Amino acid sequence: VGGFTDRGAGYNYFDGSEWGEPPSERVEDERCGWPSYAPWGENGEIIVSHTGADGNKISKRTEKGSGDWEYSLLPGPPGHEYVIWNRSITSGIDHSRLHVISLTAPTAYAGTVYEGLDGALVYSYSDDGGDTWEMENELLDGMTADDYFGFNSDNYTWAEPRGDVVAFIVGAEWHDMFLMKSTDGGMTFEKTLIWEHPYPLFDFTYATDTVYCNDGAHHVAIDNDGKVHVVFGINRSYADDAGATFWFPFVDGVGYWNEDMPAFSDDINALSPYGDPGSEMVEDYNLIGWSQDVDGDGELTFLEEYGTYYLGLSSMPQIVIGQNNDLYVVWSSMTETYDNGLMNYRHIWARMSPNGGAFW
Repeated sequence: VGGFTDRGAGYNYFDGSEWGEPPSERVEDERCGWPSYAPWGENGEIIVSHTGADGNKISKRTEKGSGDWEYSLLPGPPGHEYVIWNRSITSGIDHSRLHVISLTAPTAYAGTVYEGLDGALVYSYSDDGGDTWEMENELLDGMTADDYFGFNSDNYTWAEPRGDVVAFIVGAEWHDMFLMKSTDGGMTFEKTLIWEHPYPLFDFTYATDTVYCNDGAHHVAIDNDGKVHVVFGINRSYADDAGATFWFPFVDGVGYWNEDMPAFSDDINALSPYGDPGSEMVEDYNLIGWSQDVDGDGELTFLEEYGTYYLGLSSMPQIVIGQNNDLYVVWSSMTETYDNGLMNYRHIWARMSPNGGAFW
């Protein structure tokens, strides 16, 4: 963070019985940030980090836990080499395929508009660990300037691949939440809308009504049948005519969606967890999490201070899937009675579905 010259990925290895020595230097051969780690090859590993102005640094080796790292660079598009905040995974036999999503630097981060997008999400695909690229910095259909004003940091995440099925989701307060899914190993993607934003192509130049929205913290998983399941935090936001945006720290709810469900509409209350007119959230169906009334007095009582994560009261959900398509979701909720005398802590809560999300 900041100006630390030794910034980079810290690495340690557990061999089944003990950890190595705590790391004292970064993996990369230059200052980097935002590392994504994945298995690579028969027994190797790969890390993709952003350098900043030059693009993404790829560090890989054929034996995990030992040996020298080999380095290569994946810059952004010509004239927009400055890409940041990558998310990267591997898939296929022996984890031979490398998939990278990166964001061209928005103007707010000293970047420039690319192909009409103030922050473009670009996709790259390699079947040899980044030595060569089958697809390099592609703008996928449905993610262009015809669809969005631009994207921002950390509002996109990959699912753990299953065979040839790979998928990622994108979503934030000021644009749609949507799924990009491939059934051919990442060569082509199909877009599915999950939540339609009430203000398409919003460009931060005019006032809006107050909108229940996803809060940008979400997760995605692929079940044993190839179906995608999504969980997300819920918040509320609005913009004024001066370009300022606002959020509501005590809006509370964790939403759920899968490919058998319809998309949420563009009604400003579609994601309301409180039953407002137009709400499409149904408890224990697609509204599966909320902060608990721990002391049982019928209301949530918190201290006046709170952590400003710019997320909902319940958020940061993660989902995993068992062998029988049983679903397990954990999330972080600000929790009453759990505090240090100044502010309430967040606690980890969980729910499960024994039948693929039909009920919880």
